[in-house]
Amino acid sequence: MKNLSLSEYQSLTTQATTLAEDGYGKKVLELKDHSIIKLFRVKRLISQASFYSPARRFAKNAALLKRLNIPTVSIIGLYRIKAIKRTAVHYSPLKGIMVRDYMLKLIQKQSNIDDFFAQLGMFIAQLHEKGIFFRSAHFGNIIVTPEGQLGLIDVSDMKISKKPLSAHKRLRNMKHIFRLEEDIQLIENTDIIEQSYLKYCKITSPVFQQQFLSLCKDLKLKKN
Repeated sequence: MKNLSLSEYQSLTTQATTLAEDGYGKKVLELKDHSIIKLFRVKRLISQASFYSPARRFAKNAALLKRLNIPTVSIIGLYRIKAIKRTAVHYSPLKGIMVRDYMLKLIQKQSNIDDFFAQLGMFIAQLHEKGIFFRSAHFGNIIVTPEGQLGLIDVSDMKISKKPLSAHKRLRNMKHIFRLEEDIQLIENTDIIEQSYLKYCKITSPVFQQQFLSLCKDLKLKKN
C-alpha cells in the first residue's frame, strides 16, 4: 500500500467527480481518466484498518474473482492517505450496465426477459458453487458486460471460500440478493431465477430445494 501525501492525493483527484459521499465526506470519486477511487475511513491512527483495510480486502477479492474467471474491476493501486485518515483503492471499472438497468431496458423494449432471468439464476448458483458469499450482491452490483457476461463490482463486502457454500450460507446470501424493493419489483412475477439456480446448484436435497423456493417467495412477498 503506497503512502500518499495530501498534495499527492489532491493532485491525483484534481477535477474528480464525486460519485458517492456520506456525513464523513467523499466515498467514491471518478477521476479524469474515468478510473475510480474508493475511500475508506481509518477511525484511529493505530487500528486494524491501518494494516488490513477494506481497501486491501477489495483488491484481494478482485484478484480472487479474476482467478475464478468472474469479470470484475481491475486494480490500479492501493493508497494510505494519513492526512485525511483514509485508505483507498484505485481501480478501472468493469465495463457494462447494471443488471437492474438491463432488466428495465428489456422490459421497456418488451423483449423476452426469461432467458436473462435464467442466466442470472445460473450465475448466482455458480458464485455459490465457487464459494463466493457476496453480501452486497443486489442488482446494482451485478454487471452485464458488453460481451453478455455477468460480473461483480463493489467487492469489498465478500468472502471467498475454497469450497462451495453450505446450504445455510446459500439461504443467508439470498436474503442479501433479494432485499431491495426496486429489484424485487422486477422479478416478483416470475420464479425463473430460482428454478435456474436450482438447476445449476449441486445441492440436490429436496429439503434444501423447498427451503430455497419458500425463502425466495417470502422475500418477494415482504416487499409487497
